[in-house]
Amino acid sequence: MTPIQHLRLFCLTVILVIGFAGILGQARRVTPASAPGIRLPRLTPLTPTPLERLSFASDESSGDPIADGGEYFIEIPVDHFENKTTQTFKNRFWVNATYWEDGGPVFVFDSGEQDAEPLLPYYLQEYHGQSAVMRLAERYNGVAILWEHRFYGVSLPFPVNRNTTGDQWQFLNTEQALEDFIFFANSFRKSSSDRQIPSKGDIRNDPLALPIHPSGTPWVFLGGSYPGIRAAHLRIRNPEVVYAAWASSAPVQAEVDMASYYKAAERSLTRNCSADWVSVTRHVDDTLMGDDDEAKTRMKLELLKARAGKPGGDTTEAEDITEDDARGTSDVSAASILMDPLDFYQYYGFKDSLLPFCNLLETKNFTQDAVEKGISTEEGVQSAFEAFLTAISELDYDSVPSSSSDPITDRSWMWQYCSEYGFYQRGDRNNPLSIQTAFASLELFQGQCNRSFEGFIPPSPQTSKVNKYGGWNMNPSNVLWTNGEFDPWRTMGLASIEDNAPKRTPSVKIPECNSVSSDNNTFFGMTYDDMVHVSDMRILLTPDSNHTNFGTVGFYSPVAQEPFFAGIGLFQLALDKWLPCFDKQTEH
Repeated sequence: MTPIQHLRLFCLTVILVIGFAGILGQARRVTPASAPGIRLPRLTPLTPTPLERLSFASDESSGDPIADGGEYFIEIPVDHFENKTTQTFKNRFWVNATYWEDGGPVFVFDSGEQDAEPLLPYYLQEYHGQSAVMRLAERYNGVAILWEHRFYGVSLPFPVNRNTTGDQWQFLNTEQALEDFIFFANSFRKSSSDRQIPSKGDIRNDPLALPIHPSGTPWVFLGGSYPGIRAAHLRIRNPEVVYAAWASSAPVQAEVDMASYYKAAERSLTRNCSADWVSVTRHVDDTLMGDDDEAKTRMKLELLKARAGKPGGDTTEAEDITEDDARGTSDVSAASILMDPLDFYQYYGFKDSLLPFCNLLETKNFTQDAVEKGISTEEGVQSAFEAFLTAISELDYDSVPSSSSDPITDRSWMWQYCSEYGFYQRGDRNNPLSIQTAFASLELFQGQCNRSFEGFIPPSPQTSKVNKYGGWNMNPSNVLWTNGEFDPWRTMGLASIEDNAPKRTPSVKIPECNSVSSDNNTFFGMTYDDMVHVSDMRILLTPDSNHTNFGTVGFYSPVAQEPFFAGIGLFQLALDKWLPCFDKQTEH
């Protein structure tokens, strides 16, 4: 739908409460789940391991206005539109005005569906690297802001837990969250010819004292994944506030049925690995859908033991799993074990996450040479299945630190996709290249939503509330769109190549400012070769302990440096053309 940032797959085991952040802790789970469950990848990435907050320089020791303004809060109405409640809540944000000069633009980085605080060191303080929002702030003498979304982090109108009521959840929706930001932007001081530039102390005490009201200052919104959707929506919905935007990996087309998600992963596979993955998935589904109970139990037992295996043929934990465990495991839980190697694909891509598994599979744990057409073609599907089990056992998940789940994030994002966005990544049995189990059905996902929010959600996600902004066909002015070639969420973005998409193509030709192109077959942007999800909002320059494994990679994983430089370079060229067109006190 999450952020933040080229990230590790932030999945969930959806049983009663869906835990998006806990997949690594579950990946080597030995005890089988008795209830049906399937992992659903989240849009915005894993929240990084919190870093010690960098100290805030005093006025005496720094010439900068503020390098880290600490936490700030703005009082915002819970209901902006219908006055169903007069209650307000405190929404959190951070400001870095290190490079600000009077008249400079505002650059906002939106954290989306997660606690924003762990992003502070990476995005406003550029811990061991650079961020797009700070590089733009320096280039254009602007202010950088990190914004937290309602119902996430500590920006909570109501407590978020299993007891949160429908009367409270109704205020977590697309329109209320967009209006939060508009309310915030319009709360800053308006520019005037006789204004006094606020002192560093004034800004430190109250950032809203900055004379950067959108009527006199261009505001530029940056977001990747779900925040990328918000970037596009705000430019369309409130062009008088958001003058320009960069939407990275933004799945702007809300769809209940997102069988396309794993198509992107399959396209990235080598053809022999694809052939075997497809064959083994079909083989497992056929067996578990069949009438042979003994064969079903045996297959489940083999899958569970494979997941419990450790590198080097260590079966110590696997030996404790029994046939009773297998019989108590649901079909979908067993079949979804085949998806374990994809846990990190969304943010690491084929080379860094799937190639090691494919090498194990196609060489039968390096005991033979790989064959071009795959093991299933040469030796049959049973041989491929056995090689698949061995490869899963040999995956070194134990070196990947588990990440604790954030129950606020889990619950809030589940409400959003159950109520509006959909994105149910079902298995498509009619797709001859499907690598996702068909047990992951639309009914399964909807049933989990119904059980979690019984009586509070519509029968199906109301995607029209999102797609009213144009979906695949939107064409806002002053927006840059970027995508990774093999990003699963590209399938719901402007660069989608799916059968039911309009198949628009990106163009690096910079449009005129405030101009909507009459050619809806193209859009302004680029697709990065071989990249996956949100590859371009941050770059790692100095390796450190927080970037040496999947568990602490931060908002976006720095798999490659090229997307960051390509994306920010093109966006700067666009802003060089667009910013001079900004007309104060008029709508854009």
